[in-house]
Amino acid sequence: MGKTDTSHGGEDPGAIGNNLQEKDLTLQAAKYMYQRFKELGIPATIVRDTDETLPREERIRRIMDAYGNDPNVVLISNHINAGGERFSYHC
Repeated sequence: MGKTDTSHGGEDPGAIGNNLQEKDLTLQAAKYMYQRFKELGIPATIVRDTDETLPREERIRRIMDAYGNDPNVVLISNHINAGGERFSYHC
């Protein structure tokens, strides 16, 4: 089972650069991941599927409402950080 958290959204654009906003890119990524999980038969939930402001408490509530504290659930929180000329990738 998986949950995808799009991060940011609404009034919180996240990183901004080159006419791009992190909230838009993370929403696209989360929607793609959600669709792929469904295609593969993996139970999945998406925290937000529109550009909306989610207070921390609401984000946590939505995450917990999906599957609770099940230790077999993976939460993927999408972020695209702004940086300089050098990029680093973390797994």
